[in-house]
Amino acid sequence: MDDFDFFSDAFRADPHSAYARMRGECPVAHASEPYDWWAATRADDVSQMLRKYKLWSSAEGPGLAYAGGSALVSVDPPQHTSDRRLVQQAFNAETLEAMEPDIRTLVGAEMDTWQAGGEGDLMALLATPVPLIVIAWLLGLDVDYCREIRPRADAVVARNADIQSAKPDSRNRDREEETTYFLRMIAERRQMMADGAELPDDTLTALMTAEVDGRVLTDIDVLGFMGFLFIAGSQTTTQLIGNMVWRLLQHPDQLELVRNDRSLIPNCVEESLRFDAPVHGLFRTNTEPTELRGVAIPENSKVMCSFFSANMDPEMWDEPERFDITRDLDTLKKHFAFGKGIHFCMGAPLSRVEASVALDAILDRLPNLRLTGEPTFISAPVLHGVETLPVAWDMA
Repeated sequence: MDDFDFFSDAFRADPHSAYARMRGECPVAHASEPYDWWAATRADDVSQMLRKYKLWSSAEGPGLAYAGGSALVSVDPPQHTSDRRLVQQAFNAETLEAMEPDIRTLVGAEMDTWQAGGEGDLMALLATPVPLIVIAWLLGLDVDYCREIRPRADAVVARNADIQSAKPDSRNRDREEETTYFLRMIAERRQMMADGAELPDDTLTALMTAEVDGRVLTDIDVLGFMGFLFIAGSQTTTQLIGNMVWRLLQHPDQLELVRNDRSLIPNCVEESLRFDAPVHGLFRTNTEPTELRGVAIPENSKVMCSFFSANMDPEMWDEPERFDITRDLDTLKKHFAFGKGIHFCMGAPLSRVEASVALDAILDRLPNLRLTGEPTFISAPVLHGVETLPVAWDMA
């Protein structure tokens, strides 16, 4: 009998309760669909797995599917070490944090188009378009085209987490279209380089011109990073913004605190990441037979490092089920939402900036923000959070 059903509506609707039960009854939980796999739910186990990359490999991909690749999330050292140094030249914290003024302008412009309406779905109005446009800026992509393909890209995420699509031989036309577009962008940029033309100042150019110890990223390396960043980078920040506002609306005392003291915005972002990790977790594959808390794990098994559950582990957090933006900020930043160790999310600084700017603008421009209905939840099992957030606000 399975310890949990990761794909059920009940699990998606109340993961807090499900993980609490698993931490207590079966901290290394087992499921059998689409094949035997496990979930590590306690903070100490998750932390150890993320650091022991020789035993817990990323080479079979970060999802339930056995699907390796060239993206950073799918390689181990020494290749990961070399690739990360190259990517770091193009995608570093200083560069990402310097985007704050442009992001603030973008958020303001987006709100100008719908603020006078007084109501709407905050996900569609703000939480979805802003991260998508920022990723398009970074990669030098056409914003309108990105808006067009984003729903299909989200469907890719859902199918990749689906039971049937978890099988190694899965393919889909939407992903092929996205790949074709990115390859065309790379080819056009290569031609510009060959012609000696002035290159755009964006992350794609930086990726293609980065060099460490005489090594550069191949087109396949660049493609892998572009694809992962486009889908994961925009979607997870969308969930962060939506989840954060949703929890604040559920806890009006916390909303009032941050409204009156904007210095709490960073705390609010980190508490949201802790309380509602946008990604349930990432998978590792063990390179030899092993045990976790006495549970035998056969070689080459998929085991999820549950960021969500680790963030709610009472051995790590005081009253973890309490949403509290007054927690110590340094302590809050120890959450697992961005991973740990060598695969810590390089986009974390950008995600934090986007969420902070969005919340600041919401507090300024949407007085008496309130829910007008129940949110719906995102369907992709690997992701957590609201898909729609129906709200209204007073007119200034």
